[in-house]
Amino acid sequence: MASICPSTAMSHVLFSYLLLFFLCYYISSCSKPVYGAEDARDGFHSTPVSALLPKNKCSVPDGERSRGGLRITPKYGPCSRSGHTQPPSSHEILGRDEHRAGFINSRFNQYTPQNWMDHGRTQTKFFGEDGNFLVDVGFGTPPQQFKLILDTGSSITWIQCKSCVSCLKGPARFDPSASSTYSNGSCISNVGQQGYKIRYEDNSSSYVNFGCDTLSLEPSDVFHKFQFGCGIYNQGNFGREVDGLMGLGRGELSTVSQTAPKFNKVFSYCLPEEDSIGSLFFGEKATSLSSSLKFTKLLSHPDSEFYFVNLLGISVGNRRLNIPSSVFAKSGTIIDSGTVITRLPQPVYSKLKAAFKKAMKKYPRSNRRPEKGDILDTCYDLGGTEEVLLPDIVLHFGEGTDVRLTRTGIIWGNDKSHLCLSFAGNSFGGDSNLTIIGNRQQVSMTVLYDIQGGRIGFGGNGCS
Repeated sequence: MASICPSTAMSHVLFSYLLLFFLCYYISSCSKPVYGAEDARDGFHSTPVSALLPKNKCSVPDGERSRGGLRITPKYGPCSRSGHTQPPSSHEILGRDEHRAGFINSRFNQYTPQNWMDHGRTQTKFFGEDGNFLVDVGFGTPPQQFKLILDTGSSITWIQCKSCVSCLKGPARFDPSASSTYSNGSCISNVGQQGYKIRYEDNSSSYVNFGCDTLSLEPSDVFHKFQFGCGIYNQGNFGREVDGLMGLGRGELSTVSQTAPKFNKVFSYCLPEEDSIGSLFFGEKATSLSSSLKFTKLLSHPDSEFYFVNLLGISVGNRRLNIPSSVFAKSGTIIDSGTVITRLPQPVYSKLKAAFKKAMKKYPRSNRRPEKGDILDTCYDLGGTEEVLLPDIVLHFGEGTDVRLTRTGIIWGNDKSHLCLSFAGNSFGGDSNLTIIGNRQQVSMTVLYDIQGGRIGFGGNGCS
């Protein structure tokens, strides 16, 4: 019978333990989240500073379609088809964005703007007209084409009508008399016949009467007896060659609800950067993208117009911020295509800002004096830098869905000497700790809304 030397046996045991140790170490290392950039290292990725600035040339040849579905074009920039090749200043855009954030907060903490009131039997709604993304749709038979702002925070789709008494300059006007299928008033039984007074944060407004007609999204997607608002009394500046608004909220009059018999309340979009175009899909065309997405639950809420999700935490670099998930749960988190900059509860924003400043400590801060009303307060002077090492920012949702933001979702600015963290604190009073995930953090990302399935999906391969 063969014998084993004690020292040899001990060597085998030690070798086995060492092998087990290194295997465990290797497996644990491989199980860490994979961040998308090829040159990512320890939760950072290298980005050319020039890539953080606005583009001056459209990367999509004129006339080229998107990857299918409805074409989404930026309202501003070189790919704009609305005449806004030169955007307003960042200060103007963010000022209007702060007004929209104020309105959304008002829905949840009873902060009420002074001019928010009912006018007799007229129902008053507030929306943000300064949406950054447009889609082309047709109304009537034969179709009359209009450019509409895409808005998940609104449930009324409306356009300006030819019969307007007070008319906006520039936008196309729907001519009911030129449509063989138009009818005046409501065509949805449980909705009253009265119109709406729609007010916007810059004091623009429109009184709309209800009308019903054929909605043409694509040649194969035509909907009869679609109810929409026909603008009669309009004032203010809704934007040159912007003809109205497509409401994609959860209300019963939204485009999503009225097309539900065919599309089952499913849609998706990819919001493009200013030098590109994106896509809006409905129904099966949207569902076909689902295999590449990660999903989290859509939450129910008494205000059903907005889309609520379960945000649990945020990571900067490879470190998760020490924030209890209860902070996000207090007032909830909505995802909104019309808000530009993501708003966070003040305690969350303070920790995000501190972690970002620590990660960016080797770069000089901007010495530009802040203007009154500036909401971005963590800014850098990268004028002397060709490449910047940005920390990854990851949003952690329920069901294990982690969304890594693109560079557009991390930095905002028009000048190398003043590039800012593109998040802001929720600055409104009351007890609101509402989180609003804005479109800046959604750019170049596929976002799929499956309302009947109670879920929302995210994926990040760009809009091409």
